[in-house]
Amino acid sequence: MRGRLALWLRAQWEVGVFRTRADISTFVLNTVLVAITLATATYLMVAAILTNFSFFPYPFSEALGFNTSTTVMIAASVSALLAWLLGTAVHEMALSRAEFERLSRLDPLSGLFNRRAFAEKMVAANVNGFFVLFDVDRFKAVNDVYGHAAGDEVIVAIAEELQRVFAPTHLVGRFGGEEFAVFIHGEDRGDCSLLVEEARRSVAARRVETAHGMVAVTMSAGIADRPAGRPFDAVFEAADHALYLAKSLGRDRAIHEDEGEGLLEPSRRVAAGGRRR
Repeated sequence: MRGRLALWLRAQWEVGVFRTRADISTFVLNTVLVAITLATATYLMVAAILTNFSFFPYPFSEALGFNTSTTVMIAASVSALLAWLLGTAVHEMALSRAEFERLSRLDPLSGLFNRRAFAEKMVAANVNGFFVLFDVDRFKAVNDVYGHAAGDEVIVAIAEELQRVFAPTHLVGRFGGEEFAVFIHGEDRGDCSLLVEEARRSVAARRVETAHGMVAVTMSAGIADRPAGRPFDAVFEAADHALYLAKSLGRDRAIHEDEGEGLLEPSRRVAAGGRRR
């Protein structure tokens, strides 16, 4: 009996998941019905045994009246209270877990998807598009001259511009530091270029007011094709290399992966793969 009761409670827990107050009410009702059934059955069985051995203080017919209703009322009250407390506690835990899961997928500063969540969503989409890797030009100088607090304000401003240009149709994320990523749905390379240019220009035109003065930054971008099924790591590597080329050619520009190293002078190709700034 105890094993079956435990299985039933587990089933209620897993099916109801206590996401809403209605889920709690349903759980309470089910628990009360089960508790009443078990309590009544137990009482009647004990009363029948005691009556059979003449241990009951009054006739069994009387036990079926007053004492049965009393047992039902007590069982219903106690089980309802306990079920409601349990359901409310689990409901609050479920909400906390959902909020924790949501926050674990977001970059705390910009509010954009972090790298893990961005990659998962992009892979799950499994549609043709373009992966764009943005990097703020000379961001270290912003931190050095204006302070890290100003740098954070710049990151927030860039996130706002990217969301304005690309959201909600496309996917926007922050990969850490001064690096942002966008997944553009669609197969039109011209449309992709227009969106990337609009994002770069809007960021360049944005003036961020900080405690130490007005700050303006530019961004470079690397673009890679992402046909459905192309591994994320391969797409990222191609976009990252294109971004390096954009930085090497003077920053504040966007380069597509197929534009290649032919854009670089021979003496500068040797440095390909170096760190970006």
